[in-house]
Amino acid sequence: MDFNNLINKAIQKNEVIKLLRGEREYEIEVSKFTSDVFPTDINRVIVNCFYNQKEKIEDIDIIFKNAIIELISGSAVDAYIAVLYFDVCIFQEEINNATFILEKETLAMEIQRSLKSKQDELLEEIEFFNGMKKQNPWKNIENFNKYYSKKYGFSIV
Repeated sequence: MDFNNLINKAIQKNEVIKLLRGEREYEIEVSKFTSDVFPTDINRVIVNCFYNQKEKIEDIDIIFKNAIIELISGSAVDAYIAVLYFDVCIFQEEINNATFILEKETLAMEIQRSLKSKQDELLEEIEFFNGMKKQNPWKNIENFNKYYSKKYGFSIV
């Protein structure tokens, strides 16, 4: 897959949100060996479409941050997808693979505000654009939150 072309197309067409959601032609298939349900291959998107573009696309970090904020403000599905990206970004930072750093505490507050109003939906089943369904994504959110609270001292719930 040509990730350079993919991110450039998404930026030119103002469809970065669609890329993050894995909508239609932007879906990057997740490995068949993955034991969870995802809308797209979150890790490959963040690494190949954003981190690896730092030297090629001006303000790619800002483009990513703005798209994440837009997702956070969207539906319950969008908010969950934003949490998945947030978590992968933290992981990538921890293994020193991130080419830009998130403002974790600021984004955590935004996520927290959004999740409070969407908790009931996230305790049920959500459906991604690829038709995959995730049962009780709130459980994952709580697990992520335990880690963030312990390691970083902030909360997303």
